Amino acid sequence: MPSSPAPDSDRARLAMKLREIRAATGMSGNQFAKELRWPQSRVSKIETAAQFPTGDDIVAWLAAADASGEQDAVTELLRRARVESVSFRQEFRKSGGAGAVQRSVHDLERQAARVATFQPAMLPGLVQTPAFMRKLLALPSGPVHMGDASSADIEQIVAARVERQALLYERGRNLPLVIGEAALWIRVGDLETQLGQLDRLQSLAGLRTVDLRILPFDKATPIAPLHGFRIFDTEFVVVETFTGRHQLLDPDEIGLYERMFQRLQEEAVAGEEAARLIQSVSRQLATGDPDR
Repeated sequence: MPSSPAPDSDRARLAMKLREIRAATGMSGNQFAKELRWPQSRVSKIETAAQFPTGDDIVAWLAAADASGEQDAVTELLRRARVESVSFRQEFRKSGGAGAVQRSVHDLERQAARVATFQPAMLPGLVQTPAFMRKLLALPSGPVHMGDASSADIEQIVAARVERQALLYERGRNLPLVIGEAALWIRVGDLETQLGQLDRLQSLAGLRTVDLRILPFDKATPIAPLHGFRIFDTEFVVVETFTGRHQLLDPDEIGLYERMFQRLQEEAVAGEEAARLIQSVSRQLATGDPDR
């Protein structure tokens, strides 16, 4: 389930607007649900922003309420509410700072049974070693430069990210992961850090909770690898940039990302083939020999 929206967010405003439209009909939530031929819980979830409505839901809602005059206002709210953005710089300045940002991510992960991750050129936080994390976070693209994070903030992030990795060992978790081969090659820090990270990645490949797949260079990419993304159940998609996190809530967009992830899984190598690829890259990095 997506995190609860802030009272002044567009998602909260959309839910409030739909609740007002329903209330104006004089119908209770249960009566309105019968009019729509929906379960009452669906109406309740939409009105409390626990469930994001589709475009078809909006059409049906306005028709049931005989409120076609509200279409433009509701459509505009829906458009704005489809993406929720969080600025890392602003979040670091709040109570709890950088550690709180990581804990909020942890909360999202814990609420989801399945978190599917794609990264074309970067190893995701759930599989990073502490040494790799520190080198990565210290880069000009990291929170020190982009979010004014202090050295103490960095240690909070590392500690919280390590704590998040407990999910890897929890029964019932489903953590499919597709990474591009570039993620194995791109050096973050010194050679020792990179080799340690690749050893860590290989050790995680055997976990029951993790379905690790790698899209090798010698296969054509099935999608344009513009950015990484994470799918939390079928509830929302998270995309991170240098400066913030964007949460996509539109069901149609979530379905699109799910289809792209399935294509990536189909083309990527897994199991022993993925392990051999990791070993090959480690060996070439260690020896400086580019031949496979």
